Parts: sequence; structure tokens; C-alpha cells
Amino acid sequence: MKFKSIAMTGMLSLAGLGLVGAGAHAVFTTTTSSAQTINAGTLGLTLSANNATGTGAVGNPLVLPAVANVGSSFVSAPELITITNTGSLAASEINLQVTDSATLANNNVTNSALAGGMYACFYSDGAIVFNGLLSSVEGLGNMAVGGSVPIGGTDTYTVVFYAGSVDTGCGNVGLAAGASSYIYPPVNYPVQTVAGTDDLSTDAVSLGNTAEGGSDTVSVTMTYSA
Repeated sequence: MKFKSIAMTGMLSLAGLGLVGAGAHAVFTTTTSSAQTINAGTLGLTLSANNATGTGAVGNPLVLPAVANVGSSFVSAPELITITNTGSLAASEINLQVTDSATLANNNVTNSALAGGMYACFYSDGAIVFNGLLSSVEGLGNMAVGGSVPIGGTDTYTVVFYAGSVDTGCGNVGLAAGASSYIYPPVNYPVQTVAGTDDLSTDAVSLGNTAEGGSDTVSVTMTYSA
């Protein structure tokens, strides 16, 4: 037993010496690395118009001068609203929505009568987006729109409100007639209607007596993505 134990000890010792010998061989090593920083851009747009206040940002809407003391038939002067891209990303337009305070509150008969009897014409880049009763436009909800505003670039839109048989210059056929195309050169306001076509603004109904003394604030909300 003692002899075998000694023999085993020698084998283990030799194995240990072999390991030490293997670790004595040096190997040169080196490493390389790369790194890249990702910076997210900013999506920023502001609105501006003559004699208006606010920037158009959430919580600070662009507020245009009030259209005061309209009669049963009226047309508001077109107010050119400019959208400026102040961010570091191109902004793609996704949808547009129109709402009004009287309809949202739904607690005042006079204001609701004014909202229900008004028409709205919205145009941008020389083309009509919609033209019809305000209530019909609001019923469309979020309307899908196209286009984009480049970094540092601008876009524009204009909304005209009216009632009664008046010349709005808002083109030939209104939303209520289900037209697929519209005509509007915004540089000439008002614009004569195209002969032989159905101009909605010449057939619009005047405001009723219930709307007398009413007040309503119409809001246009544009949503963008990047």
C-alpha cells in the first residue's frame, strides 16, 4: 500500500509540472472597439397669423381675432395661417380635426344654433380640403391628410366661415355634394364661381333667429409625425 501511494504521488507531481510548463508560453493579444452616439431629433411646429396670439403648441393655441357681430348671412375674411417647422426633423401631416366650443359644451341653445347653422371652408396649397356645414365637417372626425413640412420650412392653410347665400370664393362644389375635386385660387379673394357648377356658398341657408346673440369658437387641430 505504501509503494502504490508513493507511485501515485509521483504521477500527480509530474502532471502538476506539466501544467506549469504549458502556462509559461506567452501570447501577444490586442483589442479594438467602436462606438456611435444616437441622438433623437425634435419635432417642433409653430403657427402664426396677422394680429393673432399664441404659438399653436399644446396649451398655447393660436388665437385669431374674433369675427364680431355677424348677421344671418355673413362670410369671415380669410386669415392666412402659417405653419413653421422649428424642429430638427421633417414633419409629416397625418390628420386634421375640426371642433367647436358650442357643440362640445352642448349646454346653450343659442350657441348651438349658431354652430349648427354655420358653414366652413378649409383650403391649403390652393386646394379645398373641405367645404360644407360645420357639423358635417366635424362628423368626419380625424381626417387623413398628406404632405410634409421640411426642417425650417413652412406650410399654410386658411379657414373661412359663412352662412347664407354669399360669395365665399371657396370653389365650385361643396362637401355636402360629395365632390371629388375642388377649385380655389386663394390669391384672388373673393373668386367668381365656375359657370355651370354648383357653388355651395350660393345655396347655403342663413342663420335662424335662435342663433341671434350666439357665440362659438371653432378649433382646427393638425397632427404631425416624424
